[in-house]
Amino acid sequence: MRDIRVTFSRFWAHVPIVMYLRLASRKDWAQATVELFVILFFSLMPIWLGILGVQISSAPDSAADFLSKFASSSDLGILSASLLGPLLYMLFRSEGRSAGERPVPPLIPPFPNGLSFVITIIFCCVVASVLYCFTYLSAVRPVFDSHGIPIALVNPHMVAAISWMLFAVSILLVLSAATIRNTLYSRPTELMQADTGDFVQRLRDAESGNA
Repeated sequence: MRDIRVTFSRFWAHVPIVMYLRLASRKDWAQATVELFVILFFSLMPIWLGILGVQISSAPDSAADFLSKFASSSDLGILSASLLGPLLYMLFRSEGRSAGERPVPPLIPPFPNGLSFVITIIFCCVVASVLYCFTYLSAVRPVFDSHGIPIALVNPHMVAAISWMLFAVSILLVLSAATIRNTLYSRPTELMQADTGDFVQRLRDAESGNA
C-alpha cells in the first residue's frame, strides 16, 4: 500500500500544472477561490440575469430550458473561451524588471508550466470557435434533403455537452493559474525547488535515454 502511494506521489509530482498545485497552501486556494467567484459572478451575468428574467416573466421556459438553449447555441462555449483571455496576460507577464528596462515579450511564458496553460487555452479557443461556426452556419444557411426536409448540421445535445466541458476546463484553468500565482508570491522558494527538480529529472531521463 505504501509503495502504491509513493508511486502515485511521484507520478503527480511530474504532471504539468499539478506539480505546482501540490505546493499550494489552503490560504492560496482560498484566495484563488474568491477571485474565481468574483470573475464568474460578473462574467456569468448574462446567464443568471437571463434566468431571473425568465422566472419573473410569463415565458413558458424554465431555468433548465434557458440553460439548455444557452449551452446548445454555443454561447456557453464562447463565454468559456472569453474567460481564458485574461490568463494569457498573466502567463506572459515578466516580473522583476528593473526601472527603465523595456519589456521584451517572451516566446515561452515565464509562468510556471506556462506552456501547458497556453496550449490548453489555445485548444479550448479553437474548439469553441469551431462549435460557434457550425452552429452559426446551421442557423443562417439551413441544408435540405431531396424531400425538402432540413438537415441538422450539428447535434445540439453534443454542442451543449462540449460547451459544458469547455466551461469546466476554463474554470479549472482560472482556478489553477490563480492558485499557482498566489503560491508564487507566498512560497517562491518551494516553487523554485520544484522547477529545478523537474528540470534535473528531465535531464536525467534524457541522459539515461541516450546511454
